[in-house]
Amino acid sequence: MPGAVRAGARAHAPGLRRALLLAFPLGCALAALAIGQDANYDLLNYHYYIAYAFLHDRLGVDVYAAQLQSLINPLLDVPIYLLIGHSPPRLEAAVVGAVQGCGPLLVVLVAHRLTRSWVVGFATGVAAAVAGGFAAQIGNSMGDTIVAVPLVGAVLLALQAVDRRGAPGELWRWALAGALAGAGAGLKLSELPVAVGIVVGLVAVGGSLRDRAKRLGAGAAGGVAGVAATSGYWSWFLWVHYGDPIAFTQASFGIFHSPYVPKPRLAGGGYGPRSVLAGLSFPLRWVAHPLLVGEIRFRELSLPLAYILACFLVLAGAARLLWRAVGRRAVAASPLDDARVVAAETGTTRDADADRYLIVTFAVSLAVWMKVFSIYRYVLPLEVLSPVVIVAVLRRLAALAPATSPWRARAAGGLVPTVLVVCALCAATAWPGNYWLRVPFGSRYFSLQLPHVLDNDKTDAVVEVGGQPMGFLFPQLPQRLVAIGGIGNLLTPANRVLVHRALARVRRDGGDIDVVFVDVPPRHGLSTPKGTSRYLARLGAPGLVARACDVEAAHIGAGFEPVTFCRFGPR
Repeated sequence: MPGAVRAGARAHAPGLRRALLLAFPLGCALAALAIGQDANYDLLNYHYYIAYAFLHDRLGVDVYAAQLQSLINPLLDVPIYLLIGHSPPRLEAAVVGAVQGCGPLLVVLVAHRLTRSWVVGFATGVAAAVAGGFAAQIGNSMGDTIVAVPLVGAVLLALQAVDRRGAPGELWRWALAGALAGAGAGLKLSELPVAVGIVVGLVAVGGSLRDRAKRLGAGAAGGVAGVAATSGYWSWFLWVHYGDPIAFTQASFGIFHSPYVPKPRLAGGGYGPRSVLAGLSFPLRWVAHPLLVGEIRFRELSLPLAYILACFLVLAGAARLLWRAVGRRAVAASPLDDARVVAAETGTTRDADADRYLIVTFAVSLAVWMKVFSIYRYVLPLEVLSPVVIVAVLRRLAALAPATSPWRARAAGGLVPTVLVVCALCAATAWPGNYWLRVPFGSRYFSLQLPHVLDNDKTDAVVEVGGQPMGFLFPQLPQRLVAIGGIGNLLTPANRVLVHRALARVRRDGGDIDVVFVDVPPRHGLSTPKGTSRYLARLGAPGLVARACDVEAAHIGAGFEPVTFCRFGPR
């Protein structure tokens, strides 16, 4: 009878595991519904607009309607734009949350691959799902947690390739892992450091120098193909029309010199450490000062803890090297040494390869991110992976003990409890601070009544003034209008030509020039914020004053923003 009970439990185990795995996307979908409708600055500024512009062929009509972010690859935002336009806001939030929840689900599979323990797998998945940075973006359209799905999937593919070392088609598996990482980075270029780490980490997998070079070449080729698949078309568009395939970054890196991008250009690292010593302490300083790397306060220990343990592993490995060098004890030199040496210490080469791959991927991704961006939400895929990296580092630390040492058996037996305690600590202390900007759900995501000053059936130019995010407004207006964003800091000679071309089109159709303000209602009748007429003169429309103004409510979910439209004409 007991045997029958155990057999029944084993039969139900796969179904239970599948249900628990599905709990991650379902839980994130429910969390998105509980948090509220996403109304973050970037969504209002450009995420919604650039997808609209791409699908409605506005790229040659409007002029920087979402400022320089008008030039960002719109592919990642197209599904969200379609959901916003064709489904209730709650459904859009649930779908986005469910997709984001696939990231922690994949973390479970990665951890299970490392340890063969579903308990450890689900513990790391929970720690990833409630992490401060990840939780803050649930139901959010910024895309960092969405792109984490293909990036974590690439890590899982790489670990599966480790299992197939020496088998036919091995290089294709490495290439596929690189392609998935590259595809994720192509969707959002700010996640490129993590993709670089995923590909470069392949050199940590054991084998001859030739084998490692072939593996790295296959992964890099796949990565390039993946980036080309999701962003190549857009880079070509920017190259043809703006002379710079990465114009939206304002970073030429000494290669591109677009006449449309004003100087000086940023070369990255504007928020990051300025020296090697500052870089070594950087992942620890943001624990106490989260605004050092982000726009919102948050608390998350998994990534800094993974960094601390990795540093300790390096120091311990160096001490082993020194101990061996002086000849006082013949032990394995380092947990990051050749796979055959590590195999003698751990019992299996593949497990050691998997651990080293994760650790090197983590280190390279973090180093590149600190150098190029140092903005926390751009490293959220690494935050999601951090609980698994902790598992890998703990296993390599246990491998430092000699094979005959009683510490080896105790460390192996205590690995699972240690991981569970660490994951519980990370989950208990995680705090998202806030969920960016959220509003109560409405019956529609966005809505705007057409202002009377625009109801003339002519081609008007709608000029953005005031510095508030207004890209979400333009898809609510008739497509006959020409949108000109707040481009006071983008007025290079080449961009002036674009503005003059747009204004000439308006004049040919007998249209007017209208100015839109968010949350700046007109004072004393037709008066407008100081300097608007001078700004229009800079754009090539001098001598204009406000003739009529309308105030409408732009509804964002159940909330609204007062929006003022003023028609300008000659004095």
